Amino acid sequence: MARAYGRSWSIAFAILTLLTFIAAAGEQRLTSDGSNKRDPLIIANGQTLIYCVDATDDLIRAYSLDLDDASAEPIPLFDDDRCHQTELAYSPDERFVSFSECTANLAGKLVIRDLGAKNDAVISHSGRGAYRTPVFTPDGQRVIYAFAEKGPMQLWSVNLEGKDKKQLTETEGLSHWPSFTPDGQRMVYANSRENNYEIYIRDYQGTAEERLTENTLMDIRPRLSPDGSRICFVSTRHGNYEIYVMNVDGSNVIRLTDSEERDDFPSWHPDGEQIVYVSERDGRKDIYLMPVPKGKSIEVSAK
Repeated sequence: MARAYGRSWSIAFAILTLLTFIAAAGEQRLTSDGSNKRDPLIIANGQTLIYCVDATDDLIRAYSLDLDDASAEPIPLFDDDRCHQTELAYSPDERFVSFSECTANLAGKLVIRDLGAKNDAVISHSGRGAYRTPVFTPDGQRVIYAFAEKGPMQLWSVNLEGKDKKQLTETEGLSHWPSFTPDGQRMVYANSRENNYEIYIRDYQGTAEERLTENTLMDIRPRLSPDGSRICFVSTRHGNYEIYVMNVDGSNVIRLTDSEERDDFPSWHPDGEQIVYVSERDGRKDIYLMPVPKGKSIEVSAK
């Protein structure tokens, strides 16, 4: 029995290693300056990379990079160089962008910017908590975000004018990183009610909910694929920040990265077949694009 178990473990490890190798083999490096980056997104049908970077020691700015021009240099996305800009999200038609803006310690706001009309809506709450992880609903009519108004951080909803505010969750623990199925009926997010972050899926307009992960360490930053069939996420289940993908029901988990340093902030390419993410290598942080293997896998137990 022990020999059979050891053989099964070896097979599982070999399959996982092969899948990781396949993903790495097609990897493409998108930046090369090594600066501290976060929140990468690919928009404009795969032509533009958006990300946030430590422009100076005390300023985080959003940048844009033309992926169709090999000689292109990243340029600031916005003119404002006085405020931190983090956690950008675009509406499906890319006319609107929402992001967290911080002007000082504990002084921040969530902006919904109309790029067509060139005006901003600013969301207001009582309290001085941070506004986090905005996302647009698939119909492009509302923004969902995290904010701690009276207790732990919950998910909220507003229209494009920053009005008609509604609270979506009322749970123990902190709620973060909402992401939607294409039909807008269900929402994936992470919550810390189990004293570590786990990933859940729930009805957008209701309370029915399922838990998708169960680990002693955290599973965070879930993002649904464009077709709604898979979720990419970050987990520390193997002792380090690594990137994984699983089916929308929590099955068929595949580990995509395996590094002694940090791999983080994954999001889907519009084609649904690749993931863009930040990888730390020799202390330098850059953005990479990797293909996501298809098919089934065997999950290796956490350490």
